[in-house]
Amino acid sequence: MSRYTTIRISVEDKQRLARLAKLAGMRSLAEALRFAIAVAERELDSVRVDPGRVLSSLAYARDVGETNAEKVDEYLYGAGE
Repeated sequence: MSRYTTIRISVEDKQRLARLAKLAGMRSLAEALRFAIAVAERELDSVRVDPGRVLSSLAYARDVGETNAEKVDEYLYGAGE
């Protein structure tokens, strides 16, 4: 027999989980939560970067204003010669 516990999540997260369950054709929120955990674990296993380091780097992020995606090399490496 399986053992169960209760978790507390925000109403917004419950609504998001219910939407995920509906989109994926799942019968229950528990099934949707198991699915979300499996996907998250799979994604984290495929990433070789420490998520904490990525999140801490956001402390240095800033708004750079409007950009043009066609000029990404120029933005990253400077103007071409």
